[in-house]
Amino acid sequence: MQRVLIFFSLILILSACKAKPTPAVWTPKYEEGFYKYLDSVSKPTMPDEAKRSKFVSFLISRLKEEIPNGLNSVSKDSLHNLNIRLSREYTEKQYGEGNHDIGINASYTPWTPMIEKTFRDDFFAIFKNRGAKMTNEFCDCVIEKLKKIYPDSILIPVPKKIMEKTVIGCKNETDLN
Repeated sequence: MQRVLIFFSLILILSACKAKPTPAVWTPKYEEGFYKYLDSVSKPTMPDEAKRSKFVSFLISRLKEEIPNGLNSVSKDSLHNLNIRLSREYTEKQYGEGNHDIGINASYTPWTPMIEKTFRDDFFAIFKNRGAKMTNEFCDCVIEKLKKIYPDSILIPVPKKIMEKTVIGCKNETDLN
């Protein structure tokens, strides 16, 4: 009986410690306004309303978990990094469910340090069990090859065939297998 009490006490304590959305922040009005904002900024790259709605709903749900005290409780850099991570998470989830068309229209985006950082973050997430030096060499190779194909602006998302060819070439060049 004592073990059962301890077990339930631990569950109660752990569930109380888990970050929960602050009701005062994540009000229905706040969520609705944020939904409308995300929907409007996503519209140019995700014209399909149903796919966009699914993506925006996912983002809001995950943001409530990640930032229970609202958007103003974290820095813009943290929000940007979180957006990249959650977008990657959404894409991986959709691909895992067999949905390879998440509704993003390809568009050219100028090369910036943030675009390069996004590529690096993605590859570090994929190759998390590899050494940093080798993964950095691989990232340098991928970015260099993509800049030869797209010198001024990169097409995002990168066409699958181009990305596969680039990744395979860089894996062979850097021994990242």
